[in-house]
Amino acid sequence: MRFHKANERFHDAVEDHVREGQRVPFLCECADDDCLGTVNVLPSEWEAVASKPNNYLMEAGHQRIEGEEVVGSIGDYEIAQKPH
Repeated sequence: MRFHKANERFHDAVEDHVREGQRVPFLCECADDDCLGTVNVLPSEWEAVASKPNNYLMEAGHQRIEGEEVVGSIGDYEIAQKPH
């Protein structure tokens, strides 16, 4: 959740400064609080994931919490849905 909040602030800071089609390095939103991974996606791709309740974007195979399931992907990255 901490990384998701940081990504929200990052998105707000960069959304008006990236070129169309430019990928940016959002933080991996996996369950590992020490993760240093990034997911390089378009701001609009991150928005699409973040707009859905309990959905998070992470590097494939990264740590998930019990009950969390992969509900989709963007390239090599997984979209995980955390339990309510």
